[in-house]
Amino acid sequence: MTAISSVRSQFRKFPFTYRYDGTDWCIEIPARSLEEAKERVKVLGFARYDGEAPRAPTASSARRPRGWFQSALRSA
Repeated sequence: MTAISSVRSQFRKFPFTYRYDGTDWCIEIPARSLEEAKERVKVLGFARYDGEAPRAPTASSARRPRGWFQSALRSA
Protein backbone atom coordinates (compact mmCIF):
# COMPACT_ATOMS: atom_id res chain seq x y z
CA MET A 1 0.00 0.00 0.00
CA THR A 2 1.41 3.40 -0.95
CA ALA A 3 1.53 6.37 1.42
CA ILE A 4 -1.27 8.10 -0.50
CA SER A 5 -3.50 5.01 -0.31
CA SER A 6 -2.81 4.79 3.40
CA VAL A 7 -3.82 8.42 3.97
CA ARG A 8 -6.97 8.08 1.84
CA SER A 9 -8.05 4.96 3.70
CA GLN A 10 -8.14 6.99 6.94
CA PHE A 11 -10.90 9.19 5.50
CA ARG A 12 -14.61 8.41 5.34
CA LYS A 13 -17.25 10.23 3.28
CA PHE A 14 -19.87 12.23 5.16
CA PRO A 15 -22.91 13.34 3.14
CA PHE A 16 -24.34 16.83 3.73
CA THR A 17 -27.54 18.16 2.20
CA TYR A 18 -28.28 21.81 1.51
CA ARG A 19 -31.13 23.67 -0.14
CA TYR A 20 -30.52 26.01 -3.06
CA ASP A 21 -33.15 27.68 -5.23
CA GLY A 22 -35.91 25.39 -3.93
CA THR A 23 -34.00 22.15 -4.56
CA ASP A 24 -32.08 19.91 -2.17
CA TRP A 25 -28.48 19.13 -3.15
CA CYS A 26 -25.98 16.73 -1.59
CA ILE A 27 -22.22 16.92 -1.23
CA GLU A 28 -19.83 14.34 0.24
CA ILE A 29 -17.07 15.64 2.51
CA PRO A 30 -14.04 13.38 3.10
CA ALA A 31 -12.90 13.49 6.73
CA ARG A 32 -11.60 11.37 9.56
CA SER A 33 -14.65 12.08 11.76
CA LEU A 34 -18.05 13.77 11.68
CA GLU A 35 -16.63 16.64 13.73
CA GLU A 36 -13.85 17.17 11.19
CA ALA A 37 -16.38 17.03 8.33
CA LYS A 38 -18.48 19.73 10.02
CA GLU A 39 -15.38 21.93 10.37
CA ARG A 40 -14.57 21.42 6.69
CA VAL A 41 -18.11 22.47 5.71
CA LYS A 42 -17.70 25.70 7.71
CA VAL A 43 -14.73 26.80 5.58
CA LEU A 44 -16.27 26.03 2.17
CA GLY A 45 -16.92 29.77 1.77
CA PHE A 46 -13.14 30.18 1.40
CA ALA A 47 -12.90 27.58 -1.38
CA ARG A 48 -11.35 28.56 -4.72
CA TYR A 49 -12.54 27.59 -8.18
CA ASP A 50 -10.13 25.20 -9.94
CA GLY A 51 -12.05 24.63 -13.18
CA GLU A 52 -14.88 22.45 -14.36
CA ALA A 53 -14.78 18.79 -13.39
CA PRO A 54 -14.29 16.40 -16.32
CA ARG A 55 -17.40 14.62 -17.49
CA ALA A 56 -17.78 10.92 -16.95
CA PRO A 57 -17.48 8.99 -20.23
CA THR A 58 -20.78 7.95 -21.78
CA ALA A 59 -21.43 4.64 -23.49
CA SER A 60 -21.49 6.31 -26.92
CA SER A 61 -18.18 8.12 -26.36
CA ALA A 62 -16.58 4.91 -25.13
CA ARG A 63 -17.56 3.18 -28.39
CA ARG A 64 -16.23 5.91 -30.68
CA PRO A 65 -12.52 5.08 -30.51
CA ARG A 66 -13.13 1.40 -31.20
CA GLY A 67 -15.39 2.23 -34.15
CA TRP A 68 -12.76 4.59 -35.53
CA PHE A 69 -10.09 1.91 -35.12
CA GLN A 70 -12.22 -0.73 -36.85
CA SER A 71 -12.92 1.66 -39.75
CA ALA A 72 -9.21 2.37 -40.10
CA LEU A 73 -8.45 -1.35 -40.26
CA ARG A 74 -11.07 -1.91 -42.98
CA SER A 75 -9.70 0.89 -45.14
CA ALA A 76 -6.07 -0.31 -44.82
